[in-house]
Formats: sequence, C-alpha cells, structure tokens
Amino acid sequence: MKIVIIGNGPGGVELANQLSGNYEVTIVERENVLHYSKPMLSHYIAGFVEKEKLFPYSFSWYEKKGIDLNLGVKAEVIDRARKRLITSDGEIPYDVLVIATGARPRGPTFEGKEFVQTLRTLQDAERIKEQIEKYKDALILGGGFIGLELVANLAKAGYRVRLVHRGSNLLGLDEELTKAIMEKLEGYGVEFYLDANTLKADENGIFTDKGYVEGKVKICAFGVIPNKEIAVKGGIHAGRGILIDDHFRTSAKDVYAIGDCAEYNGIIGGTAKAAMEHARVLANILRGKEDSYDFEFRSTVFKFGDIPVALIGKTKGEGKWFDEKTKIFLEGEKVIGAVVIEDVRKAMMLEKKAKAGVSIDEL
Repeated sequence: MKIVIIGNGPGGVELANQLSGNYEVTIVERENVLHYSKPMLSHYIAGFVEKEKLFPYSFSWYEKKGIDLNLGVKAEVIDRARKRLITSDGEIPYDVLVIATGARPRGPTFEGKEFVQTLRTLQDAERIKEQIEKYKDALILGGGFIGLELVANLAKAGYRVRLVHRGSNLLGLDEELTKAIMEKLEGYGVEFYLDANTLKADENGIFTDKGYVEGKVKICAFGVIPNKEIAVKGGIHAGRGILIDDHFRTSAKDVYAIGDCAEYNGIIGGTAKAAMEHARVLANILRGKEDSYDFEFRSTVFKFGDIPVALIGKTKGEGKWFDEKTKIFLEGEKVIGAVVIEDVRKAMMLEKKAKAGVSIDEL
C-alpha cells in the first residue's frame, strides 16, 4: 500500500514514522527544510536553544526509515478519480492520502498591520530573533498559548516584554486561573494590558482603546487558520477545517486529515501533541487495528519560561481549588477537567483519573 502524506509537521512526520516499516510512505512538504519543532521556536528566539536543536530528525533518519521525503514541493491538486496527487514537481500516485497541512497564523486586520509580524515558521523565527536582539523589547498581541510562551521566554531572557489582549482572561480560563498565571509571569517582568482592543499600529507601538503601548517588535498571536485549501480545491467537504469523521476520514474515499487542518464536530486540535496523537491512532486504523481518539478530551502542557501549565479535559464552568496549584472542574461529583500550574507529575495523574471518570472523593 502506498501512503502519501501532505505535510512534514508533527502529525505528518509521526504518521510516517509509525507506518514506514510496513508500507511505502511518501511525504510532500512545501517548506525546504527538514521537520523542526514549532513549539520550540519561542525558546530559540529567546536564545535558550541552538538552531540545530530544533531539528530532531536528519536526512539519514528518513532514509533509514525508507521514507521518500520531498522538500520544497507544493501539493497543488488531489485527483480523486485517478488517485494521484498533483504537485509542483509532478504526479504522485497513492492508495491512501493523508492531509497534514497544519495551520497558519491569523494575521492582524487593523491599520498599520505592516508593522506587525506573525510567528509560524523557522524563517519567521529567525527574522523576529534578529529584531528582538537589536531592539531588546517585544510587544505580543494575544493571550493564547503562543503569546504566553513568547512573553515568558523573552522576559526570562531579559527583554522588556508587554502583552496586549482584548479579553480579560488568558487561555480561555477563568479569572482566578488568569490571575495565578499572570502573577507567575509578572515575576519575570511581563507587563499585561488586558481588555485592550488594538485599533492600529505604527513603527513604535500600537494604539488601543486603553491608550498607546510602546513596542518596536510587534508579534501577532491571534490564533490560527487551518490550511484546508487543497481539500476544498479537490471538492472535499470543509468548515473551519477539513471535515473528518471519528476515523479521520474526509468526504473523499481513501483521503484522511489529521492535526490542525482537520475539524471533527467543530473541534480543531490546535497543538503538536494532538497532531501526534491523531497520527498514532490513524496509523493503527490503517494497519487494520481498532483504535479511536477522544476529540472531546483535550490534554496539553504549555511551558511558559520555567512554568509548566497543564490543561486537562474540560476547563470551562465552575471549578474548585484542589490545592494552591490545582483547580478541578466537575460535572456533579465527577472530575471532568483540571488546570495544574507547575506540577507536571500531578497533571499526568489527574489526566488518567479524569479519563477514568473518577469522583472528587477518589482523588
């Protein structure tokens, strides 16, 4: 069986890794560099990791695995009738096609957007790193995990850092958890401007409805837009992302989608961890093994400087503090989620218990 994967990100490379021993695997990747760790880009910009450390796999790794890697090649059209992927470098036949194209940053739309950058690729990171080292400051727009990783690492590295966020809460969490995270990050020197809508930008900062905030290097972290274009062009059903069922199947026969480009029941994974878990489950399904992925149950650990924050399960609604670093979310007496600040070991334990559906008395 010939499996062709569009995308060499966390989902694509993990799927190739899982399947390469049993099947003929080809990866098509439009970037002209090997797979690199996007979650580590903020650490690289801050100077905490060398560029070489971003690349976990060498060319020889792909060769030893028997993976046919095509870098700098754009996937252009899916010919569903002939089961061919049309690329900028010719046609590639497939038995199974997996779209793992990820997502791109949601850019600014306000006046002066030419003064604001986004971070998604290594090229973006190299440009931002050079500018921050020159100006010694950064202004981050957006209070999601990408924004918080950036501000924490840059502040820890000694740069002056400001975060502007239009909402009152960070990471979509409640007021108490937002306050707890802010206090930790303020310890690094991060300056917060919450409930502030950006109106326009200029070379030296941004204008908000709460006043002017200075910052030469401005980075927009407003979330991501799934890369669904190749699916849409091929007549495959899409919403915000490429629509999939619980086995990652798209509306096209023998075409699957995983990672940030895929949408299941309104849910988009949004993290490298989710993309890799998608890949492992799909690998089993393609091998003929019964497996499933719980799209409703999210679990991820973000590292803000030296401060890990784990989001487990459902973290909306009313929660109760289990201890000073852990907030539990309940449905009746049943634990359905938790947020854990700093204690990763406890987070792993709570993830298992939440998945098992234990009551709060059993913690």
